[in-house]
Amino acid sequence: MAHLALYRQYRPTTFEKVIGQEHITTILLHQIAQGQPSHAYLFCGSRGTGKTSTAKILARAINCLNNHDGEPCGVCDNCRAALAENGDIIEIDAASNNGVDNVRDLIEQAQFMPLQLTHRVFIIDEVHMLSTSAFNALLKTLEEPPAHIVFILATTEPQKLPATIISRCQRFDFHRLNVSQLLIGLKDVLKQVGASIELEGLQLIARAADGGMRDALSLADQCLSFCGKTVTTKDVYEVLGSMEQDTLFSVADALLGRDCKNALECFNDAMLKGRDPSVFVNDLAAHFRALLLAKSCGECADLLDCTPDRMNRYLKQAEPHDQKVMLYAMEQLIKAQSALRYFPTPRTLIEAMLVRICTPVDDNDILALCRRVEALENQLRTVAVPIRLAVENENKVGHDDKEAAKPNNEAAPKGEPKVDAVAKPKVAAKKEKPASTDAQALWQEVCAEVQRRNGLVYMSLTGSKAVSLESNTLTVLFPMGNESRYEISKAPINYRVVQGVLNEKRSDCALNYIIEAPTDEVAKLADIFGADILTVE
Repeated sequence: MAHLALYRQYRPTTFEKVIGQEHITTILLHQIAQGQPSHAYLFCGSRGTGKTSTAKILARAINCLNNHDGEPCGVCDNCRAALAENGDIIEIDAASNNGVDNVRDLIEQAQFMPLQLTHRVFIIDEVHMLSTSAFNALLKTLEEPPAHIVFILATTEPQKLPATIISRCQRFDFHRLNVSQLLIGLKDVLKQVGASIELEGLQLIARAADGGMRDALSLADQCLSFCGKTVTTKDVYEVLGSMEQDTLFSVADALLGRDCKNALECFNDAMLKGRDPSVFVNDLAAHFRALLLAKSCGECADLLDCTPDRMNRYLKQAEPHDQKVMLYAMEQLIKAQSALRYFPTPRTLIEAMLVRICTPVDDNDILALCRRVEALENQLRTVAVPIRLAVENENKVGHDDKEAAKPNNEAAPKGEPKVDAVAKPKVAAKKEKPASTDAQALWQEVCAEVQRRNGLVYMSLTGSKAVSLESNTLTVLFPMGNESRYEISKAPINYRVVQGVLNEKRSDCALNYIIEAPTDEVAKLADIFGADILTVE
């Protein structure tokens, strides 16, 4: 005897057994119970969601002689006749019978009274495949069929149907089934078969089915054929060719930890086990989606359709990492998914993608730049406190009281920010003495006059301060981080403006600009990361 697939053996026979479509079965039950079925129905939805099964149940319920609140009784003569092949319940595949002549034959059959049942039911599957002329031929009969005729149209692509057809039917949209609903159906069928599959393996099958019960049963049937009546999670991974969860967690740890070698080794192990490169990328992208949702939403097992243990693993892995890093990795995986179909050597593409996630170097990629800046900031924070303490200790040496340690900013022009010296000037061979009151007062007078005469030159002096007035030379310090203003102020055309104002205030005084030098720790970090010197606050 030929083997009969599970999805064919265990179709639901009542509305109650149709899983996940209560919004449809409730309406149909009420219509049948009240004896008011419609003359035409349109069932829409993705594959394997129960359209054809519901249509067959509806056909039996319409003809049942003793329905129970809309459910077919299953024992009356009509129900028994409907369960077998019957000339009054006609199934038509529109994909292979899509011409106008086929529809004319259907219309001609509709004129005859039922042979045995009370109604003739025409179930037209994949109705969107009918030609335009066939739809036009069907219109009149669909709108005003004989009293004994009921049409049930089923399609996966309702957008391809003419509006004139849709408007003549009661439309019902079948939803995709979630993992928990698919698990209910799988467990029920496996119980009838006398087989068992481990829970995690069932979840893998349910996720791979993509919302379709028929796909889930087909995969379960394949696993049973491979392993017999008892199937382990490992067996399911082998049949589906999917990535094991431990491998995905290991790869994600390596990518998030920027461990390029470990990531490539994990990928190599997956290839040695015979995994398909596209499956590797797809499963890894789904894993990073789970991490991103865990980071953004916290506990979200309902969104991810996963067990509590798996949810805890996602939360634990996502917690120490920045959301931008996970988003960057996911974007790279999505790019690889779309490129794989055109790339002749997929392994090379995936390895390059893994290296790129571990070491983002594209200066045009803002997420890669954010990751580099974040790493630099983390390193700077580790030395910020020691540097600050060292600077404070230096400022205290040689001062009689706390007031002497503060820079003299009281008379700074309006709009000029206060700046604390935190390091030694480059030109100073030894520690600078605190700026004298005369030097600072003179510099403030010069800045006020420059502001009145030339606002652009004054802007370049913002943040600077006088540090000494010795040997008829006024030394002005630009704090670390103001290199651009220092360079602009040094330009001869701007320098002459300020020197001229200074000579008006003190004719024999020369002007000297210096720039603050970085501390040894900050300079070392800048060399390591190849970055410009940043001010540590």
